[in-house]
Amino acid sequence: MQTGGNFTVAVPQDRAFAFISDPFKIATCIPGCSGLREVSPGKYAAKLTNRVGPISIAFDVTVELTKVEAPSAIDAVVSGNAAGGRLTATATVRLEPVDAANTKVSYTVDLGLTGKLGGIGQPVFRAKSDELSKKFGANVRAALESGETASV
Repeated sequence: MQTGGNFTVAVPQDRAFAFISDPFKIATCIPGCSGLREVSPGKYAAKLTNRVGPISIAFDVTVELTKVEAPSAIDAVVSGNAAGGRLTATATVRLEPVDAANTKVSYTVDLGLTGKLGGIGQPVFRAKSDELSKKFGANVRAALESGETASV
């Protein structure tokens, strides 16, 4: 299941990259993400909790940064377990300068669910995945536009 989006923000590319490449800042933009902690350089653990239909699902995940190329690219691999299933995902973020003061942010997530959760119904999970992707994009855009990058 793949989802993603893009937007242009009135922030220079280097400032956008500084925010997005900080796991503790970007985690605040991920819906349902809590308890982020570094377990080793470039590897993090967190909990992702969301409602899918009538059920609440909490995944204990690890996130490993697999590519960090300032100021334009970040890739990560996410894996985790919850009661009834396993989540695996690859995430990419690309930053392109539009001009000196504006940056195009593009992001994709390729998500897989296995176990009972994977069998519940792809349409339900696809809709939820698209909803969370849009919320993530809106949260990143709002954080960048609010000037939170100034402290980076």
